Amino acid sequence: MNEKPLKEQSIDELYRNEEKTNKDFIRNSIVMIFIVGISIFVTAEKGFGLITFLPILSSYSILSSYFKLKNIRDEIKSRLINLKQ
Repeated sequence: MNEKPLKEQSIDELYRNEEKTNKDFIRNSIVMIFIVGISIFVTAEKGFGLITFLPILSSYSILSSYFKLKNIRDEIKSRLINLKQ
């Protein structure tokens, strides 16, 4: 499903989108911490291997949700500033 661009969303849609993206970011962060922990444990036990670099390979999801959340919050701030003027 394609989302509307942020400029075309209402403020209520932006708040719902922010809440959903924030939950995704928290979930991705928890999963990343778990992956890093496993990677450290396996590296300590067996040495360097593919598992050592797994956190780097799987960091795309957390970075994309972070930047999406940042863009949503910037859009909300810009609209609130425009409403106050």
